[in-house]
Amino acid sequence: MSEYILSNNANCQYCYKCLRNCQVKSISFSSGKSQIIEDECILCGECIDICPQGAKNYRRDLKKLKEISGNSFLVSIAPSFFAHFDSPFKVIDFLKSIGAAVVSETAIGADLVSEQYEKRFQRSKGPFITSACPVVVDYVEMYYPELSLYLAPIVSPAVAHHKFLKRHFGEFPTVFLGPCIAKKRELEGVFDLVLTFEELEEFFKAEKVDVEKFPERFPDPPFPEEGRFYPMNNGINHSVNKEFGQCLSIEGIRNISWFFENFTSFDEKLFIELSACYGSCLEGPATRKDLSVLEKRRRIFQYKKVLDELEGKRISSYPYEFDLKREIKPRPVKIQYSEAEIQEVLLSIGKSDSSKELNCGACGYNTCREKAAAVLQGKAEKEMCITYLIDKVSSVSNLVVEETPNIILIHKNDQIVYRNRVARNYFKNFSDDNLLEIAKRCENSGENIIDLSLEGKNQRFFVKAFELPEDSGNVVILVDMTKEKEQEERIKMLKKESLEKIEDVLSRQMVLAQEIAGLLGESIAEAKSRFMDFRKFMEDK
Repeated sequence: MSEYILSNNANCQYCYKCLRNCQVKSISFSSGKSQIIEDECILCGECIDICPQGAKNYRRDLKKLKEISGNSFLVSIAPSFFAHFDSPFKVIDFLKSIGAAVVSETAIGADLVSEQYEKRFQRSKGPFITSACPVVVDYVEMYYPELSLYLAPIVSPAVAHHKFLKRHFGEFPTVFLGPCIAKKRELEGVFDLVLTFEELEEFFKAEKVDVEKFPERFPDPPFPEEGRFYPMNNGINHSVNKEFGQCLSIEGIRNISWFFENFTSFDEKLFIELSACYGSCLEGPATRKDLSVLEKRRRIFQYKKVLDELEGKRISSYPYEFDLKREIKPRPVKIQYSEAEIQEVLLSIGKSDSSKELNCGACGYNTCREKAAAVLQGKAEKEMCITYLIDKVSSVSNLVVEETPNIILIHKNDQIVYRNRVARNYFKNFSDDNLLEIAKRCENSGENIIDLSLEGKNQRFFVKAFELPEDSGNVVILVDMTKEKEQEERIKMLKKESLEKIEDVLSRQMVLAQEIAGLLGESIAEAKSRFMDFRKFMEDK
C-alpha cells in the first residue's frame, strides 16, 4: 500500500499532540517510533498541521511532474485554485509552458455531480449525505458503516471531471491540482498525477520559476456554472439550489463526528453537505495559512465574476452522458475487545477501578478504555499513560531509596517526615527528637566525616546533606564507615607492632654483631701474636 503521510521519527518528541488531534486515532506509538496506520487513516491532514516539531508530512510527487513536463497533458484545477494563488491566471500560463495542452476547471465535474445530487435527492426519502469530500467518505465507510446507506453513491467532482476530460480531449496524461491530501488516495489510478497547490509552489521554488513574469491566461472552455462555489461552506447546497429548510451544512471533522454520534434516522428529506476541513476546501491541509478564509472567499467571488464573463460554451450545452455512480463500500476497522481483555490492560496500568480511570487524554486517547483497546491492538504502549508512568517511576524510586544500604533521613519544619528501612533499624530505639538532633548535627558540622556515639558505641559516618526543591524538606544521608574506621585502626596497630618487632630484631642483631666482632678481635690478636713469635723464631735461625 502507498504511504501518503510520512513520519519523521528523528523529529518526533512523543508529545502525542498528533494523536490527541487525530479523530480516528490512526497513529501508532511503539518501540520508540510513531507511524501512520494507513488502513485506518482518513487523510484529513490534521496531524501534519498540528505537529509543532514538523514530524508529520505528506508524500510529495514532484518527480512525476518533471517526468511529464515537455509532453502534452491535461490539467484539472480545483475551484480553490483561484483562492490560493495570488496570480492564478499566470500560473495557468506556466502550466501551458511546461506542456499542459488543456487547463480545465474541476468545477465542470462539480456541475455534473450537482445534477446527479439533485436527481438522487428528489428520489430520496430521508437524509442525503454528499460524497464530494474523500475524507468524509472514508470516515463513513470505516468508522460509521451503518450510515453508508445515506451516503450519495455518486463520484466526486474530480472523478467526474476526469471522465469529461478523457471524453472531450482524448487520451492524454491527466494531472489534478487541489488543496487536499486525501485526493492522492482517492484519485490514485484515475489521474496520472495528483499534486497539491503547496507542491506546485515548491516546484516553482525548486526550479526558480518566477510566475509573475508569465502572461495571464484563462482556463480552457467549456466553462462551469455554479460548481465554482463547491470549495466554500454551503457551496454544494447553493450549487444544487436547495431551499434553506431542506439543507444542512457541517464543516470540520470533529463537528461531523459529533453529528454522526448523535445521528438518528428520520423520514424527512434533508440534504446534508459535509466537509472535513473547517472552512471547507478553502482551508484544505495543503493550502496557504497566511490568508484568512474570508480573504479566500472574497477571491472566489472576485474570480468567479471574471470567469463568468468569459465567452465560450458552458458544460450544460454538451449532451454527454456519464456514468457517475460509485459503490459505497462499508469497511469497518474498529476491533471489538471483550470486557475481560480491557480490564486486564487497565489493571496492568494501575486502573484497578473506575475511579482511577482519569480519562485525562494526556496519552492522546479520549478515555482509558480506548487506550486499553489500542494497547491490545498493538498501536499503543502502556507507558503512554502519564499516571502509570509516574507511579512506575515513583515506585522504583521509592524502592531504591527504601532498600539502599545507607541511612536516609528527611526532616521538614523540625519534624522527621521520612526514614528508610536502614534508618529504622539503626535508630529503632531513638525518638524523633533524638533523630532530628542527630540530623541537624550532621548538617551543621560542616564536615564530610562525623563520629557519633550511638547507644554507647562510637560510630563513624560519611555525611551528605542537601535541600529538596520547592521547600519539600531537608535530606541527610549517612554512610556507615565504622568498619572502615576499625579496619584503619587495625592497620595502624599492625604497622606499629611490625615496627616494634623490626626494631627488636635489629637491636638483637646489633648486640650479636658486637659479640661476634669482639670474638673475632681476640682471635685475630692471638693469631698475630703467634705469628710474631714464629717469625722471630725463624729469624733467629
